[in-house]
Amino acid sequence: MTAPVTNPTSAEGWRGPRGAVWLLSLDGYEAMLRPLGDALLARAALSPGQSVVDIGCGGGSTSRTAAQIVGATGVVCGVDIAPMLIDEATRRADGVSNLTYVCADAGSEPIPGAPFDRMISRLGVMFFADPPAAFARLRDVLKSGGQLDWAVWAPSIDNPWMAGVRPIVERYIALPPVDPDAPGAFSLTDRDKLQGLLVKAGFAAIDIDDWHGAIAPGGTHDPERAADFALTAFSFGPAFDTAAPAIRDKIRSDLIEFFQRFVVDGQLAIPARAWLVRAKAP
Repeated sequence: MTAPVTNPTSAEGWRGPRGAVWLLSLDGYEAMLRPLGDALLARAALSPGQSVVDIGCGGGSTSRTAAQIVGATGVVCGVDIAPMLIDEATRRADGVSNLTYVCADAGSEPIPGAPFDRMISRLGVMFFADPPAAFARLRDVLKSGGQLDWAVWAPSIDNPWMAGVRPIVERYIALPPVDPDAPGAFSLTDRDKLQGLLVKAGFAAIDIDDWHGAIAPGGTHDPERAADFALTAFSFGPAFDTAAPAIRDKIRSDLIEFFQRFVVDGQLAIPARAWLVRAKAP
């Protein structure tokens, strides 16, 4: 009997192998996602003195920026389910007095310091096993009148950094099918579904903006280095690692060729699309 396949971006995956891979690739991910994180924080327009919770903070980059914005009179709490990422975030925030980190499942466990004035999340709310319950709990993490600002990926077809990469790997390796309703990077791409979840959770004044930008896997403008990052850091990495050397060479070669299509004036810039979500807690 075949053992069930563990979703790499489930809670179990993030606490274990997926979190460990993200940690090893942390600087590359931070460089890759910086354009989206900058857009999120610009739209959030945090203010000095506010209390902020950062959901799915990962290595803590967005939390550290938020702590700078709210200043000494404000506080920031970064929350992530992956213990190794919280440890690294804490290490990188050494000396930042208004910033703390908590290892917890924000969708089901208490968050110290709640309720908060504001909530931010850069790609951290797509991985809950029970989104309706998790969103309702996050509603209670905010004060009455508090505001959330999230970034979540729009449909994968508008994100060729993944939609174009996975099929290349699948030419040579059988990957587990993607369940669009399971926890994962593209679980909240349906704009109407996302709005419905927020309404059901009790949020109001919901505004979902359409962000278009460009990213480079690993933050590098070299297609070869970008391919190596994708094949190491993306969730299909373990399947690639166990393939025969000749198969790995073919995949890498095809992926480099694919990335080269997005090089303009020496800069690798792959189109990306996300939803920037704003809502209020009544």
